[in-house]
Amino acid sequence: MAERISQDVTPPKIGPDAHEELEALLQTLHEHGVLRFANDVVAANTEIARILVDGLSKEGSLNAVQNISVMAMVLATIPPDRFYHVMFAIKEGIYQASSYHRDGDNGSESGKGEAPGLSGVYKLLHDEELWHAIQPLLAGLKAFSERLDQPIDKPVSDFTGKPTEGP
Repeated sequence: MAERISQDVTPPKIGPDAHEELEALLQTLHEHGVLRFANDVVAANTEIARILVDGLSKEGSLNAVQNISVMAMVLATIPPDRFYHVMFAIKEGIYQASSYHRDGDNGSESGKGEAPGLSGVYKLLHDEELWHAIQPLLAGLKAFSERLDQPIDKPVSDFTGKPTEGP
């Protein structure tokens, strides 16, 4: 049968122990001024709190915080792959639109053709590729318009579907 391993075997030391690591961390924090900064923050706690409260109690600050929270709520509902797709489509659209009217190298104007005329407009109306490109824009405009027409009491209530109490 197998022999029992003795309980009094000490494993070899392969690095600093927890106390040595803690001392090294403390020394590093001291050398970089983090401990002094933390001590100053704790000592000035009431002053810092007063400054923060005064700054956040202004209407502009409250609006900014609420607007950022609304943006976070919206971004939380968009899957990253869809957001990526839309953002890079917007980037490409902006790039193409800005390079259409001006050539970046010499500033010469390009894309200045004659107006299509009545027969050209008629041909554009039957251009499947053009309609395929315009359909997402029309759907987006329609959804945007419909959303603007919806009355909203409170953003949180609208987002969660739960009524809130208070003013």
